[in-house]
Amino acid sequence: MSAALIAPGTTGASEDGPAVDAAGDRGPLAVAEVQQALRELRARRVTNRGRAGGDTAVQHRNQRGDKTSGEYRPGGDSALPSGWITVLAAHAGAGASTVALAISDAAAATGRTVHLVENARPSHSGLVAAASVELGLDDTGMWRRGLRSAVTLDRRASEEASRCWPALAGGRTGVTVLDLGSGDDSRACLTTNRTSSVVVCRPTVPGVRSAEHLLEQLGEQQVVVAAIGPGRWPGEVAASSGPRLRALSIARGVVPVPLDQRLQVTGLTDRPLPKPVLAAGRALLQLLDPTRSTDRSSTATASTASTASTRERTSR
Repeated sequence: MSAALIAPGTTGASEDGPAVDAAGDRGPLAVAEVQQALRELRARRVTNRGRAGGDTAVQHRNQRGDKTSGEYRPGGDSALPSGWITVLAAHAGAGASTVALAISDAAAATGRTVHLVENARPSHSGLVAAASVELGLDDTGMWRRGLRSAVTLDRRASEEASRCWPALAGGRTGVTVLDLGSGDDSRACLTTNRTSSVVVCRPTVPGVRSAEHLLEQLGEQQVVVAAIGPGRWPGEVAASSGPRLRALSIARGVVPVPLDQRLQVTGLTDRPLPKPVLAAGRALLQLLDPTRSTDRSSTATASTASTASTRERTSR
Protein backbone atom coordinates (compact mmCIF):
# COMPACT_ATOMS: atom_id res chain seq x y z
CA MET A 1 0.00 0.00 0.00
CA SER A 2 1.28 3.52 -0.74
CA ALA A 3 2.11 5.98 1.99
CA ALA A 4 -0.80 8.14 0.90
CA LEU A 5 -3.27 5.45 2.04
CA ILE A 6 -1.73 4.75 5.46
CA ALA A 7 -4.24 5.60 8.17
CA PRO A 8 -3.62 8.71 10.28
CA GLY A 9 -1.85 8.03 13.55
CA THR A 10 0.27 5.18 12.13
CA THR A 11 3.84 5.11 10.95
CA GLY A 12 5.27 3.54 7.89
CA ALA A 13 7.82 3.98 5.18
CA SER A 14 7.27 4.05 1.45
CA GLU A 15 9.66 3.54 -1.38
CA ASP A 16 8.03 6.50 -3.14
CA GLY A 17 8.47 9.02 -0.34
CA PRO A 18 9.20 9.72 3.31
CA ALA A 19 7.52 7.98 6.22
CA VAL A 20 4.47 9.39 7.99
CA ASP A 21 4.94 10.26 11.65
CA ALA A 22 2.51 9.52 14.49
CA ALA A 23 0.77 12.89 14.05
CA GLY A 24 0.16 12.29 10.33
CA ASP A 25 2.49 15.12 9.23
CA ARG A 26 4.66 14.64 6.21
CA GLY A 27 6.08 16.48 3.27
CA PRO A 28 4.53 17.03 -0.21
CA LEU A 29 3.39 13.91 -2.10
CA ALA A 30 5.36 12.75 -5.08
CA VAL A 31 3.61 12.33 -8.46
CA ALA A 32 4.07 8.57 -8.30
CA GLU A 33 2.36 8.49 -4.90
CA VAL A 34 -0.66 10.41 -6.17
CA GLN A 35 -1.04 8.11 -9.18
CA GLN A 36 -0.74 5.00 -7.02
CA ALA A 37 -3.30 6.39 -4.54
CA LEU A 38 -5.82 7.03 -7.32
CA ARG A 39 -5.37 3.50 -8.66
CA GLU A 40 -6.02 1.99 -5.24
CA LEU A 41 -9.07 4.19 -4.61
CA ARG A 42 -10.60 3.15 -7.92
CA ALA A 43 -9.95 -0.51 -7.15
CA ARG A 44 -11.67 -0.13 -3.77
CA ARG A 45 -14.75 1.52 -5.33
CA VAL A 46 -15.19 -1.27 -7.86
CA THR A 47 -14.86 -3.92 -5.15
CA ASN A 48 -17.30 -2.22 -2.78
CA ARG A 49 -19.82 -1.62 -5.55
CA GLY A 50 -19.82 -5.30 -6.47
CA ARG A 51 -20.25 -6.34 -2.83
CA ALA A 52 -23.19 -3.96 -2.40
CA GLY A 53 -24.98 -5.44 -5.41
CA GLY A 54 -24.54 -2.32 -7.51
CA ASP A 55 -23.03 -2.41 -10.96
CA THR A 56 -22.56 -6.13 -11.57
CA ALA A 57 -22.80 -6.02 -15.33
CA VAL A 58 -19.27 -7.37 -15.63
CA GLN A 59 -20.31 -10.57 -13.90
CA HIS A 60 -21.41 -13.61 -15.83
CA ARG A 61 -25.19 -14.02 -16.08
CA ASN A 62 -25.11 -17.20 -14.01
CA GLN A 63 -23.35 -15.35 -11.19
CA ARG A 64 -25.91 -12.56 -11.01
CA GLY A 65 -29.21 -12.41 -9.18
CA ASP A 66 -31.29 -12.98 -12.34
CA LYS A 67 -31.78 -16.74 -12.49
CA THR A 68 -34.84 -16.62 -14.77
CA SER A 69 -34.80 -18.80 -17.86
CA GLY A 70 -36.42 -16.01 -19.84
CA GLU A 71 -39.18 -18.07 -21.47
CA TYR A 72 -42.30 -15.90 -21.81
CA ARG A 73 -40.87 -13.61 -19.13
CA PRO A 74 -41.96 -9.95 -19.29
CA GLY A 75 -38.92 -8.03 -20.37
CA GLY A 76 -37.16 -11.31 -21.20
CA ASP A 77 -34.90 -11.93 -24.16
CA SER A 78 -36.83 -14.77 -25.76
CA ALA A 79 -39.63 -14.90 -28.34
CA LEU A 80 -43.24 -14.58 -27.34
CA PRO A 81 -45.64 -17.45 -28.01
CA SER A 82 -46.63 -17.70 -31.65
CA GLY A 83 -49.79 -15.92 -32.72
CA TRP A 84 -49.96 -13.27 -30.00
CA ILE A 85 -50.97 -9.72 -30.88
CA THR A 86 -48.67 -7.16 -29.27
CA VAL A 87 -49.73 -3.55 -28.88
CA LEU A 88 -46.95 -1.00 -28.45
CA ALA A 89 -47.09 2.73 -27.83
CA ALA A 90 -44.71 4.71 -30.00
CA HIS A 91 -44.58 7.36 -27.28
CA ALA A 92 -46.03 8.08 -23.86
CA GLY A 93 -49.75 8.80 -23.85
CA ALA A 94 -50.32 7.33 -27.30
CA GLY A 95 -53.36 5.27 -26.23
CA ALA A 96 -52.09 1.68 -26.43
CA SER A 97 -54.47 0.43 -23.72
CA THR A 98 -57.50 1.78 -25.59
CA VAL A 99 -56.39 0.07 -28.80
CA ALA A 100 -55.62 -3.22 -27.01
CA LEU A 101 -59.06 -3.21 -25.40
CA ALA A 102 -60.77 -2.37 -28.70
CA ILE A 103 -59.05 -5.31 -30.43
CA SER A 104 -59.91 -7.63 -27.53
CA ASP A 105 -63.59 -6.64 -27.50
CA ALA A 106 -63.74 -7.00 -31.28
CA ALA A 107 -62.23 -10.49 -31.09
CA ALA A 108 -64.63 -11.48 -28.29
CA ALA A 109 -67.53 -10.47 -30.54
CA THR A 110 -66.50 -13.26 -32.93
CA GLY A 111 -67.11 -15.87 -30.23
CA ARG A 112 -63.46 -16.63 -29.54
CA THR A 113 -61.73 -16.89 -26.17
CA VAL A 114 -59.80 -13.67 -25.60
CA HIS A 115 -56.99 -13.07 -23.12
CA LEU A 116 -55.81 -9.48 -22.63
CA VAL A 117 -52.54 -9.06 -20.71
CA GLU A 118 -51.25 -5.67 -19.62
CA ASN A 119 -47.54 -5.45 -18.84
CA ALA A 120 -47.55 -1.92 -17.43
CA ARG A 121 -46.71 -1.29 -13.80
CA PRO A 122 -49.81 -0.91 -11.60
CA SER A 123 -49.09 2.80 -11.17
CA HIS A 124 -49.23 3.23 -14.96
CA SER A 125 -52.10 0.88 -15.75
CA GLY A 126 -54.70 2.04 -18.24
CA LEU A 127 -56.93 -1.00 -17.68
CA VAL A 128 -57.29 -0.79 -13.90
CA ALA A 129 -61.07 -0.13 -14.19
CA ALA A 130 -61.76 -2.02 -17.44
CA ALA A 131 -62.91 -5.30 -15.84
CA SER A 132 -66.53 -5.70 -14.76
CA VAL A 133 -65.66 -8.50 -12.27
CA GLU A 134 -62.46 -8.79 -10.24
CA LEU A 135 -61.27 -12.35 -9.51
CA GLY A 136 -58.23 -11.56 -7.35
CA LEU A 137 -54.67 -12.77 -7.76
CA ASP A 138 -53.60 -15.76 -9.81
CA ASP A 139 -51.68 -18.71 -8.35
CA THR A 140 -48.34 -16.92 -8.70
CA GLY A 141 -49.58 -13.82 -6.91
CA MET A 142 -48.01 -11.66 -9.64
CA TRP A 143 -51.09 -11.05 -11.79
CA ARG A 144 -54.47 -9.57 -10.89
CA ARG A 145 -57.27 -11.16 -12.92
CA GLY A 146 -60.63 -9.79 -13.98
CA LEU A 147 -63.42 -10.49 -16.45
CA ARG A 148 -64.91 -8.16 -19.02
CA SER A 149 -67.72 -9.96 -20.79
CA ALA A 150 -65.89 -12.67 -22.77
CA VAL A 151 -62.44 -11.14 -22.20
CA THR A 152 -60.13 -12.40 -19.44
CA LEU A 153 -57.97 -9.49 -18.34
CA ASP A 154 -54.69 -9.83 -16.42
CA ARG A 155 -52.75 -6.90 -14.96
CA ARG A 156 -49.50 -6.84 -13.03
CA ALA A 157 -50.15 -6.94 -9.31
CA SER A 158 -46.87 -5.31 -8.25
CA GLU A 159 -44.12 -3.08 -9.51
CA GLU A 160 -41.90 -6.15 -9.83
CA ALA A 161 -42.08 -7.85 -13.21
CA SER A 162 -43.39 -11.41 -13.16
CA ARG A 163 -41.18 -14.33 -14.23
CA CYS A 164 -43.85 -15.76 -16.56
CA TRP A 165 -46.88 -14.67 -18.51
CA PRO A 166 -50.27 -15.52 -16.95
CA ALA A 167 -51.99 -18.65 -18.26
CA LEU A 168 -55.69 -19.25 -18.71
CA ALA A 169 -57.27 -22.06 -16.73
CA GLY A 170 -57.49 -25.34 -18.63
CA GLY A 171 -54.96 -24.17 -21.22
CA ARG A 172 -57.67 -22.56 -23.34
CA THR A 173 -56.48 -21.13 -26.61
CA GLY A 174 -57.88 -18.27 -28.61
CA VAL A 175 -56.72 -14.70 -29.10
CA THR A 176 -54.07 -13.26 -26.78
CA VAL A 177 -53.53 -9.50 -26.86
CA LEU A 178 -50.46 -8.20 -25.03
CA ASP A 179 -50.45 -4.53 -24.10
CA LEU A 180 -46.75 -3.66 -23.86
CA GLY A 181 -47.28 0.09 -23.63
CA SER A 182 -44.19 2.26 -23.89
CA GLY A 183 -42.11 0.91 -20.99
CA ASP A 184 -38.43 0.24 -21.59
CA ASP A 185 -38.75 -3.20 -19.97
CA SER A 186 -41.10 -4.19 -22.77
CA ARG A 187 -38.73 -3.50 -25.65
CA ALA A 188 -36.89 -6.82 -25.25
CA CYS A 189 -40.00 -8.50 -26.63
CA LEU A 190 -39.52 -6.80 -29.98
CA THR A 191 -36.96 -9.36 -31.10
CA THR A 192 -39.63 -11.91 -31.94
CA ASN A 193 -41.01 -12.30 -35.45
CA ARG A 194 -43.73 -14.78 -34.50
CA THR A 195 -46.25 -12.17 -33.36
CA SER A 196 -48.35 -9.51 -35.03
CA SER A 197 -47.84 -6.01 -33.72
CA VAL A 198 -49.87 -2.82 -33.54
CA VAL A 199 -47.95 0.44 -33.18
CA VAL A 200 -50.04 3.17 -31.59
CA CYS A 201 -49.28 6.86 -32.09
CA ARG A 202 -50.88 10.27 -32.24
CA PRO A 203 -50.91 12.09 -35.61
CA THR A 204 -48.42 14.75 -34.55
CA VAL A 205 -44.93 15.45 -35.87
CA PRO A 206 -43.20 13.97 -32.79
CA GLY A 207 -45.71 11.11 -32.77
CA VAL A 208 -45.07 9.94 -36.34
CA ARG A 209 -41.31 10.29 -35.88
CA SER A 210 -41.46 8.02 -32.83
CA ALA A 211 -43.67 5.60 -34.76
CA GLU A 212 -41.15 5.42 -37.60
CA HIS A 213 -38.36 4.62 -35.14
CA LEU A 214 -40.42 1.82 -33.59
CA LEU A 215 -41.32 0.41 -37.01
CA GLU A 216 -37.60 0.16 -37.79
CA GLN A 217 -37.10 -1.85 -34.58
CA LEU A 218 -39.85 -4.28 -35.57
CA GLY A 219 -38.11 -5.10 -38.82
CA GLU A 220 -40.02 -7.48 -41.08
CA GLN A 221 -42.62 -8.41 -38.49
CA GLN A 222 -46.28 -8.14 -39.48
CA VAL A 223 -47.35 -4.72 -38.21
CA VAL A 224 -50.15 -2.20 -38.55
CA VAL A 225 -50.45 1.30 -37.14
CA ALA A 226 -53.30 2.69 -35.04
CA ALA A 227 -53.35 6.49 -35.20
CA ILE A 228 -55.54 7.97 -32.47
CA GLY A 229 -57.06 11.17 -33.76
CA PRO A 230 -58.54 12.54 -36.98
CA GLY A 231 -58.32 10.41 -40.08
CA ARG A 232 -57.00 13.31 -42.16
CA TRP A 233 -53.53 14.30 -40.99
CA PRO A 234 -52.22 17.87 -41.09
CA GLY A 235 -49.75 18.57 -43.87
CA GLU A 236 -46.83 18.94 -41.46
CA VAL A 237 -47.54 15.51 -39.99
CA ALA A 238 -47.83 13.80 -43.37
CA ALA A 239 -44.60 15.43 -44.51
CA SER A 240 -42.81 14.16 -41.38
CA SER A 241 -43.78 10.53 -41.97
CA GLY A 242 -40.88 8.18 -42.62
CA PRO A 243 -40.66 5.62 -45.45
CA ARG A 244 -42.08 2.70 -43.42
CA LEU A 245 -45.06 4.68 -42.21
CA ARG A 246 -45.74 6.03 -45.70
CA ALA A 247 -45.57 2.51 -47.15
CA LEU A 248 -48.07 1.26 -44.54
CA SER A 249 -50.36 4.20 -45.29
CA ILE A 250 -50.32 3.41 -49.02
CA ALA A 251 -51.05 -0.25 -48.25
CA ARG A 252 -53.96 0.80 -45.98
CA GLY A 253 -52.10 -0.46 -42.94
CA VAL A 254 -52.82 2.70 -40.92
CA VAL A 255 -56.16 2.71 -39.10
CA PRO A 256 -57.52 5.93 -37.57
CA VAL A 257 -58.98 5.50 -34.08
CA PRO A 258 -61.34 8.39 -33.29
CA LEU A 259 -60.99 10.32 -30.08
CA ASP A 260 -63.94 10.03 -27.70
CA GLN A 261 -64.72 12.85 -25.28
CA ARG A 262 -66.11 10.52 -22.63
CA LEU A 263 -63.02 8.30 -22.65
CA GLN A 264 -60.77 11.33 -22.44
CA VAL A 265 -62.51 12.29 -19.18
CA THR A 266 -63.21 8.93 -17.53
CA GLY A 267 -60.53 6.70 -19.02
CA LEU A 268 -61.31 3.06 -19.77
CA THR A 269 -64.09 1.61 -17.62
CA ASP A 270 -66.18 -1.57 -17.60
CA ARG A 271 -68.73 0.10 -19.89
CA PRO A 272 -68.78 -0.92 -23.56
CA LEU A 273 -66.44 1.03 -25.79
CA PRO A 274 -67.94 3.70 -28.05
CA LYS A 275 -69.03 2.21 -31.36
CA PRO A 276 -66.51 4.18 -33.49
CA VAL A 277 -63.63 2.99 -31.27
CA LEU A 278 -64.88 -0.60 -31.39
CA ALA A 279 -65.18 -0.35 -35.18
CA ALA A 280 -61.53 0.67 -35.32
CA GLY A 281 -60.68 -2.39 -33.22
CA ARG A 282 -62.50 -4.59 -35.74
CA ALA A 283 -60.61 -2.96 -38.62
CA LEU A 284 -57.27 -3.62 -36.90
CA LEU A 285 -58.25 -7.23 -36.18
CA GLN A 286 -59.25 -7.67 -39.81
CA LEU A 287 -55.79 -6.54 -40.93
CA LEU A 288 -54.04 -8.79 -38.41
CA ASP A 289 -56.24 -11.87 -38.85
CA PRO A 290 -58.35 -11.50 -41.99
CA THR A 291 -59.42 -15.15 -42.11
CA ARG A 292 -60.99 -15.29 -38.64
CA SER A 293 -62.20 -11.77 -37.85
CA THR A 294 -65.83 -12.22 -38.92
CA ASP A 295 -68.35 -10.74 -36.53
CA ARG A 296 -70.42 -13.25 -34.60
CA SER A 297 -73.65 -11.82 -35.96
CA SER A 298 -72.37 -12.27 -39.51
CA THR A 299 -71.42 -15.87 -38.69
CA ALA A 300 -74.88 -16.51 -37.33
CA THR A 301 -76.46 -14.99 -40.44
CA ALA A 302 -74.33 -17.18 -42.70
CA SER A 303 -75.22 -20.25 -40.64
CA THR A 304 -78.93 -19.45 -40.87
CA ALA A 305 -78.69 -18.97 -44.63
CA SER A 306 -76.84 -22.27 -44.99
CA THR A 307 -79.48 -24.09 -42.93
CA ALA A 308 -82.27 -22.57 -44.99
CA SER A 309 -80.55 -23.63 -48.22
CA THR A 310 -80.15 -27.18 -46.93
CA ARG A 311 -83.83 -27.37 -45.98
CA GLU A 312 -84.81 -26.12 -49.44
CA ARG A 313 -82.72 -28.79 -51.16
CA THR A 314 -84.17 -31.48 -48.87
CA SER A 315 -87.74 -30.44 -49.61
CA ARG A 316 -87.08 -30.76 -53.31
